[in-house]
Amino acid sequence: MDFPHCAINDLPGLLWSNVALLSVTGIVVVSSFLSQFKDAAPYGRHATPEKEKQWGPPVSQRMAHFCSDAIPGVPFCLAVYLIYSGALPTSEPFSAVRAVNVVLLCGWLLHYAYRGFITPLIMPYSSRTVSLGIPLAGFVPNCIFAYLVAVQLACTEYPSDWAARPRFIIGVVLYVVGTAINRWADLKLRAGRLEMLRRRQAAAAAAAAAAAAGGADAAAGSRRASKAVAAAAGAGTGAGGEGSAGAGVRESLLDSRDGGGGVAAGAGAPAGPASSAPSSTDSGKDGGAASGSGSDIRDRYFIPHGGLYDYIACPNYLGELLEWGGFALGTWSWPALSWLLFCTSTFVPRALTHLRWYRKTFPEYPRSRRALIPFVL
Repeated sequence: MDFPHCAINDLPGLLWSNVALLSVTGIVVVSSFLSQFKDAAPYGRHATPEKEKQWGPPVSQRMAHFCSDAIPGVPFCLAVYLIYSGALPTSEPFSAVRAVNVVLLCGWLLHYAYRGFITPLIMPYSSRTVSLGIPLAGFVPNCIFAYLVAVQLACTEYPSDWAARPRFIIGVVLYVVGTAINRWADLKLRAGRLEMLRRRQAAAAAAAAAAAAGGADAAAGSRRASKAVAAAAGAGTGAGGEGSAGAGVRESLLDSRDGGGGVAAGAGAPAGPASSAPSSTDSGKDGGAASGSGSDIRDRYFIPHGGLYDYIACPNYLGELLEWGGFALGTWSWPALSWLLFCTSTFVPRALTHLRWYRKTFPEYPRSRRALIPFVL
């Protein structure tokens, strides 16, 4: 046997149902590609209040990530595999446990164990919520592809020397390299986001301390100004006469100026917090203008540096494409190829959108960087 043989081909009912699902995935691939090129899905940096309303009510981003990735990718896929591998008599060849099939299945399960269970726990998201339509748009295709891949792996008999053939070896190498790149890129982003979070917390603490100190200074200035006003009011009855009263006013004003509390230009009115130095909440991160949408974005996102981030905007996407390219090569099946095409239809337009966003948001963003493939795309 030169190529893998899937027993579904011998069962017309299952064959045509799988062909129908593969046809649906073709429509999904084309739709994803066109929609992502037209307008990026509104999550992460591309989310706006108007777009989010169109995609449904907000839900927890961590829970949404878990439901859209973990459930289809691990328990559902594993259940389908076990059902199909044990549904037919034990005399059938595809009902036996074979190392190649298990290795390929583990490749799928390990990816989604990380993506669906670990990532929602460790990743500091830019927003706590996401529109309900986003996880639903991921859950449905993930279920379809997980089903097709699980059925194919459960019902396929690979040649006895498949593990020693170049396509399987190259596929495993690509999968491992892609997984390493994807995990490294994710952890790089996580470290940067955590560092930004620590800086925001430190800035907020410093601003609170400055506000408290400013309030104390303003109170002291108010007391000194009140003393000056009282001295002026008692000028007509004091023992020292007009000269003594004037001296008391001048002394109080000098004390107020030296203490930093400030006195308003009006008739002895005390200076409030509005007359003190601008606080950190009055200006954006870059100084100057008050914080608006641009400043808020720059406070939540940063320009990654180091490794592949010096060459492309989305090494995490590149790693995942290599990962699934290796999986498709090692599996040598239509479902795996269809899954690779679906990932490509999502990652390519979104990577290009990311690159445009970086260049628009950060004028200092290196112009030499590409979106997805170093020096090419």
